[in-house]
Amino acid sequence: MITPPKFRFAYCLVLLLAANASASEGGEPWASMTQPSDAPKQHVETVTTSSPHKYTVTQGGTMDGENCRSPLGCGLSREGVLEQTWESNRSVRLENTGESDVVNPWLSNGRTGRTIAELVALAVTPGMQDREKAMALWFQEIQHRYHWAGDNTELGDPVKVFNIYGHNTCGNDSICMAGLWKTAGLKIAPALVIGHCITQAFFDGRWHLLDGDEHTLYLLRDNETIASEQEIVRDHDLIARTHTQGILQPETRSSEQYESSRHVFEGAIGGDRNAKMDTSMNMTLRPGEAITWRWGHLNPGKFRGRKPLYPDTIYNGNWEYQPDFSKELWRKGAAVENVAASGGVLTAESGKTGTLTWTIKSPYVFVGGRIEAEPAGAKFAVSTDGKTWKDAGANLDAFFTPEGPAVYEYKLKCQLAGDAQLKKVRIVNDIQMAPFALPSMKVGENAFVYTDETKGERQIRITHSWVERSLAKPPAAPPAAIAPADDGESSGTELVFQWAPASDLGGNTIADYHFELANRPDMKWPLSTSFYKLISRTGDKGKAQFTLPMPGLLASEKKYYWHVRAKNDKGVWGPWSKTWSFTAHAPEYPLDVAVDFDKDKSIGTLRWKANPAGRAPVKYRVYGSDEKGFSISDVPYTAPIGTTKELPPQFPANFIAETTATELAVLGPGVKLPAANKTYYRVVAIDNQEKRSGPSDYATAPRPVIFSTPLTAAKVKADFKFQLAANRSLGDLRMRVINGGETASFWDVEKPKYSIQQGPAWLKIDAATGVLSGTPDAAGSAEVVVSAAIDREVRKLDEGALKWGDEKVASTTTEHVGTATQKFTIDVQP
Repeated sequence: MITPPKFRFAYCLVLLLAANASASEGGEPWASMTQPSDAPKQHVETVTTSSPHKYTVTQGGTMDGENCRSPLGCGLSREGVLEQTWESNRSVRLENTGESDVVNPWLSNGRTGRTIAELVALAVTPGMQDREKAMALWFQEIQHRYHWAGDNTELGDPVKVFNIYGHNTCGNDSICMAGLWKTAGLKIAPALVIGHCITQAFFDGRWHLLDGDEHTLYLLRDNETIASEQEIVRDHDLIARTHTQGILQPETRSSEQYESSRHVFEGAIGGDRNAKMDTSMNMTLRPGEAITWRWGHLNPGKFRGRKPLYPDTIYNGNWEYQPDFSKELWRKGAAVENVAASGGVLTAESGKTGTLTWTIKSPYVFVGGRIEAEPAGAKFAVSTDGKTWKDAGANLDAFFTPEGPAVYEYKLKCQLAGDAQLKKVRIVNDIQMAPFALPSMKVGENAFVYTDETKGERQIRITHSWVERSLAKPPAAPPAAIAPADDGESSGTELVFQWAPASDLGGNTIADYHFELANRPDMKWPLSTSFYKLISRTGDKGKAQFTLPMPGLLASEKKYYWHVRAKNDKGVWGPWSKTWSFTAHAPEYPLDVAVDFDKDKSIGTLRWKANPAGRAPVKYRVYGSDEKGFSISDVPYTAPIGTTKELPPQFPANFIAETTATELAVLGPGVKLPAANKTYYRVVAIDNQEKRSGPSDYATAPRPVIFSTPLTAAKVKADFKFQLAANRSLGDLRMRVINGGETASFWDVEKPKYSIQQGPAWLKIDAATGVLSGTPDAAGSAEVVVSAAIDREVRKLDEGALKWGDEKVASTTTEHVGTATQKFTIDVQP
């Protein structure tokens, strides 16, 4: 660490004192996590020169808050939100030791911001394209806040969320993202999602949905373009192929499909939302006033809003004011009436009641406080609205309750009557702070920049307190990529990433790996949340590998970059490996998939085109389902169906057939293939090395089409029975609000209505099931015409309510989907 010569004596004294300093200068949980070998340290920096003032502090040891912390979860996962085993920082105290006000002091480690413009500047660099700006701000958001409730007004302010709270709900997150993107110059619009709030950003000529609350974005099948809300509504498989709900959430098919059920709105994109844009963490410190940024919380913790689900993510700092009554300077910091001063003691003027009124103001929300006054006798009162006053004792907590209004400024009145004296007063307030916005240090050299806007002289003392610990060394970086090889190639995109295991320098075991893959060499953010993984949350737990869940999540002939870091069983993360690269070679998903239905022949033919990108396909696999936005599967699978009673949770395999052609008959009475005669179809390409592409977009067949082959023979006096069958749509798993609760179900299951348009009197039909039955009473030929008709309910939702996640049905109408007929002759034999 660098110590200016004129401060060296004072600094050495502090080092001597630090030898006996307590690690409890911070709060819980860190204050009580002590080890005999812990070494408390301090660094004092005095600032008298004009701003900016730059200095460095070197932290020893091997462990710090950053390398003992895993990435932040989204807060919705059952796995929690934060995994941190230790924190080296304890406090940073910034105090005005001079004789003039210090205006807007701030201490930055290069990772903090006090205005929305500064927050944007932390993520957005000059020359970024709009897509990069949107991604950078989204990735910054998911690393700084998690999902938890509180005051809607407070938590819709990005500056307060980043600096004070560290959490908010989806509605407030969507507001914050809107403000950050707008500050960066992007156009935004609300997505309309049941039970959830997301904001979309406009760039590259189209809309894109990036969910800051649930830490998710969804790529189209080109694995590059971020999907819009409408594309997700149309095809829920875009979510099913993407990891949702944050890095701490294990891989589960049901969570992805449940998440997709929220996306139901099929209208045009529009509307607006915005955050509070003028908040800052600016402050003024009077002589004797100080702010202490502190790691950890009081026990119990003090907070504003709803009781935190994750209390260790709430930190309690201090705002302190202690005027010096031995100098006349104390009068500048208060409104004074009828007060006399002599020898550093304040009393009331003869025959009068003396009053001092201090305004206490902080950019951090007050959550408690106390008054330390000597001697006893002075009376205190507090006003949080500037109008009404309440008597106060030494404890001020009752004025800053969690459920009360947020207080950033209040007045404290001191009354001196009779022989009451005031020799000393210390006003200490507890304030709430978000852990990731503090001026933290890590092992090694740390650069700080102090700034203020004071005109003239200032005298500031900055005291850093931390604890050095070396119980565990960070693991070494994984030394080499095994598969794909660095700067190599992969055959196919159904990859298992493998790397040489990391070694732990302290002899501990490796407990986890953090894997990231990007389409840019600087690795600023992952390609998608499917490539932002803790291996312990995957099926590869305990291995130096990561298996992609399906082919087609990477584009062929594109260069990708990836790296890995390791964590040991003491909870310490090591450095990132070298950034490795590779290029994948595989067929790409087929294009222009469509069903061509010949009414005269009653045959539906699925046709597609080979994708010119990637390896040339030599054959194709075709899949079909009545589920809109279905995911392909070669085997039966269990699907979440919500409250649906009409469908079993076990869905059959939806593979139809393999073909070398670019077409296949899939619908009609002559088609007998398994999983054929459906409404929706996808195609997968396969190259000459048996490597598959991802599935295509789905094609929609007309419906209904009666595809059953008629039974044309009957006998007199013998029961005749035949099942008509027509294709239909099951819709997809969708969310509705029922009796105030979110309920997922297949609400849009279509039910063809069957009827006989022409036929003998003995022939009947069940309108719901399509079963034809009867007993012929005479021989002969009977001409039969049957039909199947589908109507569906169309619900129009109120867009104003839906943009905040609330469902309100504006109108309900019935739409005729279509009618199909089938003609045949029944030959009745004697």
